[in-house]
Amino acid sequence: MNDDNWLHLMDEWLKNHFLDPLTSVLDEREFRIDVYETEKEYIVEALLPNCNPCDIHIYVEKNLLIIKAILSDSNAREEKQRTINFPIPITQNPIHAVYTNQILEIFIKKAKQQNGLQSAKIPIQFL
Repeated sequence: MNDDNWLHLMDEWLKNHFLDPLTSVLDEREFRIDVYETEKEYIVEALLPNCNPCDIHIYVEKNLLIIKAILSDSNAREEKQRTINFPIPITQNPIHAVYTNQILEIFIKKAKQQNGLQSAKIPIQFL
């Protein structure tokens, strides 16, 4: 895939992601996420209130980014999940995650690395 085609796919995907009415429904039913793009990376932010950091798990499978978390309210604990379907495989992209002040940030570099996997669990740095 050439760079122009790849950039076009990502632009279309970002536009569709923000205009998709299902995104708003999932923000309310599961947990809120936002996706940003910089020159060097994609950033996914998830708002995870009342969540114990050890109850957050991130997985990558080909072009899917999966965030699972157990959220607590006054008397219930419930597992929630959001899956972000990227238009391209992201398993070869360096990914790191940081959780602080109830916000999970996942940084996906645009540059690929040589030894990519088909699936992986992403470690989370807790601040």
